[in-house]
Amino acid sequence: MDNLIKLLFVLVLLPSAIIAQKSNKNYDYTIDLLHVSNDEVKISFAPPENNLKQGKFIIPKLVPGFYQAMNFGQYVSNFVATDKNGKKIPVERLDKNSWLVHDLKRVKKISYQVADGWDSLENDTHEAKSPGTMFKKDSVFVINYNSLVGYFEEMKDLPYQINITKNKGFYASSALDYQQKNKNTDRVWAKDYRQLVDSPVLYCVPDTTWLKIGHTEVLVSFYNHKERHYSKTIAREIEHILKNQQAYLGGTLPVNKYAFLIYYESSNESGYLGDGLEHSHSTVCLYRSGSMKFLPNALNRVASHEFFHIVTPLNIHSKEIQHYDFLNPVMSQHLWLYEGMTEYATIHMPVKQKMISLEDFEKSLEEKIKEMKAFDNTLSFTEMSKKSMERQDQYMNFYMKGALLGLCLDIRLRELSGGKMGTQDLMQILMKKYGEGKYFNDGELFDEITKMTYPEIHTFFRDYIEGTQPAPLKEYLEKAGFSYDETTGKITPVPNPDSKQIALRKAWINQ
Repeated sequence: MDNLIKLLFVLVLLPSAIIAQKSNKNYDYTIDLLHVSNDEVKISFAPPENNLKQGKFIIPKLVPGFYQAMNFGQYVSNFVATDKNGKKIPVERLDKNSWLVHDLKRVKKISYQVADGWDSLENDTHEAKSPGTMFKKDSVFVINYNSLVGYFEEMKDLPYQINITKNKGFYASSALDYQQKNKNTDRVWAKDYRQLVDSPVLYCVPDTTWLKIGHTEVLVSFYNHKERHYSKTIAREIEHILKNQQAYLGGTLPVNKYAFLIYYESSNESGYLGDGLEHSHSTVCLYRSGSMKFLPNALNRVASHEFFHIVTPLNIHSKEIQHYDFLNPVMSQHLWLYEGMTEYATIHMPVKQKMISLEDFEKSLEEKIKEMKAFDNTLSFTEMSKKSMERQDQYMNFYMKGALLGLCLDIRLRELSGGKMGTQDLMQILMKKYGEGKYFNDGELFDEITKMTYPEIHTFFRDYIEGTQPAPLKEYLEKAGFSYDETTGKITPVPNPDSKQIALRKAWINQ
C-alpha cells in the first residue's frame, strides 16, 4: 500500500516538476511602475537557463509597422549582470541597442533602468510616439515592451513571464490577459518576444468599455487626466465601424480579442496631433488637442484602418514579417499589400456598406489621386518596399497610390470573374491558405495569387506593382461606369452607362 501511495505521489507531482523545469527556460521579468524616479523605471530579469559563455542582449532598433530606426536602446542605462551571490559579471555595451554579457551561464539576474521616451506629445512632434513608452508616475503608463524588454540573440524564441508592480487602483488594458497576483502586482505571459512586443498595454485608473462583435471581444480603453468617463462615447462610434467591417469581411472577424488603447492629452491648440500604431490584436492611438469633440470622428478612420490590419499582416504576411529581426530587419517587398490594400479596404468598406454616399466616395478617391501626385510615381512598388527605410520620402505613397492600385486590382478581378470575385474575396482566400502563424515566401506571392485567380492578374502585378507603368485609373474607373478627368482630377458617374458598367459598379461598390 505504501508503494502505491508513493507511486501516486510521484504521478501527481511529476507534471508540476516538468512545469517547474520548463519555467526555467523562459525570461522572468520584473518591471516596477510603482517606484518611478526621474522618469525612469527599474527593470530586472532572470535569463533562461543556458550553458553559454557569452550572449548578445538586444533592445530593438525598430519595430514592425515603422520603417525608420527608433533605437529604443538609447533609453537604457545602468545595465548590470550579477551571479547568484550578487557579484557583478562583466558586460560590454556594443552599440545603442545591444550589450555583450560574459559568462552568461552564471548570470542569475540582469538589471537596468529605462527612461521615458516622451514626456509629452508636444515635444519633438515630428517623431512618432506610438511605438515608444511614456511614464507619468501615479497617473498613466503607455507601454510598448520593445522599449522596456529585450532578448538574447542566442535565445530568441522563448516565452516571457512579466511581473509588474503598480498602483493598486491601476488596470492593465491590453490584448494579453493580465492576472492580478495581489493588489500591487500583475503577471502576464507571452509565448515569445514577438507576441510581447505586439501587445502594448495602457496602465491607469480604468475608463474602459467592452464590446461584443460576433465572437470577438473588443476593449476600448481611454485615458485623459481630466475626463474619466469617455470610453463609452468612443465605443459607440467604434462599434458602428466594427459591425460594418464584420459584414465586409464576410460576417466574421478573424480575431477573438482586440484592444483599442487611446491616450488623450489636452492643449491650447486649435488643431490636433494624432499618432497611432497597429498591432495584431490591438491599436495604440495618441491624440493632443484643445477639444475632445473631434475624437470620435478622428477615431473612426484610424479604428477602421488599423483594425483592417487583422487581415494583413496578422493573417497574411511574408517570412520577413513572421521572423522579424528587431536589430537588422530585412524588408518585405509587399508593403502594397500590408498598407496599400489595408488603406483601400478602409475607403472601400464605407461605400460598399452604404455608410457614406457615392459622392463622398468619389471625393475620397480624388483626394488620394491628388496626394499621390506629390510622390515619384515612376518607382516600382516592390523595389520601394524593399528599400522603405532608405526611401522615407516616398513611404506615404503606399497609402495613396497603394490604395488606388488596390482599387484597380479590385475592379480587374470583378471584371474577370463577372462580378463574383474582388479583393474582399481574394483576402479571404489568402487568409485560409496562410493565416496567423503561417507565412508566404516573398518572391512567390504573385504566382500564388495568379493560381488563385486569373492569368491576367500576373500581368497586372508585372505592369503596375513590380513594374513602373502609371496606375490605370481612367481605364479601370470607366469599366465601372465612372469618368475620370485627368486635368481637373474629378471623378463622376458616366451619364448613360452600359449594362456591363452597371453590373460591374454594382458588384464593386453596391451602387
